[in-house]
Amino acid sequence: MMLTPLKRFAPAVVLLAVAVALYRKAIRLWWTFDDPFNLRLVISHDWSDAYTATHLWPQKLFTPLLFTSHELLLQFAGLKPDHWYRVQIALIAIAGIAVYFALRLFIDMIPALCGAVLFIAGPPLCAFATQLMVMHYLIAVIFGAAAVALYTLAFRRQSLLFEILSALCYFVAMLAKEIAIPLPLLLFFLHDKPLRVRVRHLLFHALAVAGFFLWRRAIIGTLLGGYGWVVTPADLPGLLITMPWRLIALCAGSGLFAGLVAISVMGIGAAAALRTRRAWMLAIATLFGALIPLVPVAKELQPRFALAAWLWICVIFAVGAASLRIAPRVALFVVAICTVVVANRQEWIGEYATAKRMSDEARTYMKLDGNALLRKPLVPPAAMGELQWLKETHMHGARGAGWFYDDYFLCGPADDGKAIYEYIETRKQVVEVTARIPDFARAFCASIRDDAPLRAEFHHQNDRLFWRFGPYEQGKWTAILGGGVQAFEVPRVDGFYLPNVPGLSLRIRYDSPEGWVTYSPEIVLDFAKQPDFTWHR
Repeated sequence: MMLTPLKRFAPAVVLLAVAVALYRKAIRLWWTFDDPFNLRLVISHDWSDAYTATHLWPQKLFTPLLFTSHELLLQFAGLKPDHWYRVQIALIAIAGIAVYFALRLFIDMIPALCGAVLFIAGPPLCAFATQLMVMHYLIAVIFGAAAVALYTLAFRRQSLLFEILSALCYFVAMLAKEIAIPLPLLLFFLHDKPLRVRVRHLLFHALAVAGFFLWRRAIIGTLLGGYGWVVTPADLPGLLITMPWRLIALCAGSGLFAGLVAISVMGIGAAAALRTRRAWMLAIATLFGALIPLVPVAKELQPRFALAAWLWICVIFAVGAASLRIAPRVALFVVAICTVVVANRQEWIGEYATAKRMSDEARTYMKLDGNALLRKPLVPPAAMGELQWLKETHMHGARGAGWFYDDYFLCGPADDGKAIYEYIETRKQVVEVTARIPDFARAFCASIRDDAPLRAEFHHQNDRLFWRFGPYEQGKWTAILGGGVQAFEVPRVDGFYLPNVPGLSLRIRYDSPEGWVTYSPEIVLDFAKQPDFTWHR
């Protein structure tokens, strides 16, 4: 009898140990990516504003639990990022535990544990360990898995209470991240019951999703919303055709070969789960549910967007492998875990290096005085202004330190006496490079071709800015703001959501394949007075 509690909690201990073993180095990181922006929001606003204030959601997203989680961490951990990363690692483990207990209702302990281990060790999870801004995805997985487990128990025990609790967990998962919205597709096909029975058991979930959309519309004004790169109807066929491969590549990670081997091995196990028509319907419905939220962001798929697809692979594999005989099952488990861990370690090298560089740059910036500049940081341009606010306004640090992302900044008015710092890859640290900047600036500024042909066409419509650059088909294009204070590499032809932006002043940089560079003059766009604008030279 003493072994029963041990067996019950041992899988949770194993999953926590796996998460710590794989991602423990994350506690060395500092604020990265959108962290300064999120911190400013929770510091400057009451926690309830995330649920009621329209102006907090300019990108038409509605994920208030992200700010609730940040508010709680701010209260209990303060501005000590190592504690935040410990919580992040714990959330990864808890997400794996939730997946395990949901699987355990359908398959034996070892296959369920293997599926959960694979989920935690997947290459996409490396980004979750290093990016605090995506913790709401993990919260969505936790409550989504709880909704599945409670729904299954409601079916088996004919319990109205479990149905209501499942719907509540589903509602919370949607408030965390909208990837949870299609979850009823899984629930509908999960149990082999008559249609009317399945529909009846989803009544409270239907009320939950209706309530979520009504709330979303009341706060944001739309039922759905896009952000980032604009996806037009003409873009959809190509994006939908390439999306499966791009998601597979994200699930495989940067060590593509090892990742593809891992996915192939998992595919063998998954095939065993797809032996009936109902199994195929369930697999297709859940895959559709995992992919459909990605359509609005399909132009730039990032590792975090592959979370639902990776979870789908792990669950299908665990269920299929559980139906095999002992010997092939064990062999599949061992090979799958080994190859996934190898792919994870290869992905981790690049993911951690990126986050560590951002951390070092942000830490250095917080120490700079007003006589210093940071050159070409990896910290996203939009985040630097928020980091400045955190340093100067909230933490009352030294004022006046600046930064620039494009060396055109060096061709403007001289910043005599300014010390310039830069991350040097070979030394893996931020160092002062002031001494070599004058010679570099003279050579770079003199090499710019001011008379090279260049063309820029802009069209603004409904918070969306479209552009077309030319006349060159090949090469690299960059939008420069503030004389180099911000820089964004962009496609030659595309569009981007710019909600609540009345106008823009920017300079276009073109890098030719032959190595020469040219810039446009400052282009001033007024979207209200002149939605269509063309400049050429």
